[in-house]
Amino acid sequence: MKKEPLLSAFFAILTGVGGALTIPLPIIPITMQTFVVLMSGFLLGPKYGPLSQALYVALGLLGLPIFAGGAGGLHHVMSPSFGFLLGFIAASWIAGLLSRKFLSDNDKVSAFRASAIAFAASGLMYAVAIPCFYLNMNYITRANTGGMTFLVALQVAFVPFIITDSIKAIAAGWLAARALPLLRKSGLL
Repeated sequence: MKKEPLLSAFFAILTGVGGALTIPLPIIPITMQTFVVLMSGFLLGPKYGPLSQALYVALGLLGLPIFAGGAGGLHHVMSPSFGFLLGFIAASWIAGLLSRKFLSDNDKVSAFRASAIAFAASGLMYAVAIPCFYLNMNYITRANTGGMTFLVALQVAFVPFIITDSIKAIAAGWLAARALPLLRKSGLL
């Protein structure tokens, strides 16, 4: 049996655990999920990393309480944070793709380069999440909010997370730089 599908399932579970580690904010909480998403891309690559995140989203939409704060259910498609769930898949994919392309197979992986990849992946996550958040707030939950400008959407769904997501990107890059050579030597990658 191939190990990659099992590792994808493991990272789907880890993403759910990351959602349980929450600092509540009014609309979108701060969680450890972004860190797990980045690591899924680094360690599982551009195929199985996003598969782990797609599995996580699918399980949550099926009703398992694995989304941030112990939530789950199909109704999350209409939630302001659903774009982040889609962004997890994109971020894992680009982290896996760029890490396979730019992190060498030798014994030393640059933590700076790995962190740059993590920042690029986080940027893609926000490139997916912010427009979805904006559309949700203006067309789905408009009755509750009266609508919002794109600038306000950035202020609500991006600005509060800049520092924590930057720390997570640096930490993921550092850990990937340490873990990738060890996993390659052991034959796990």
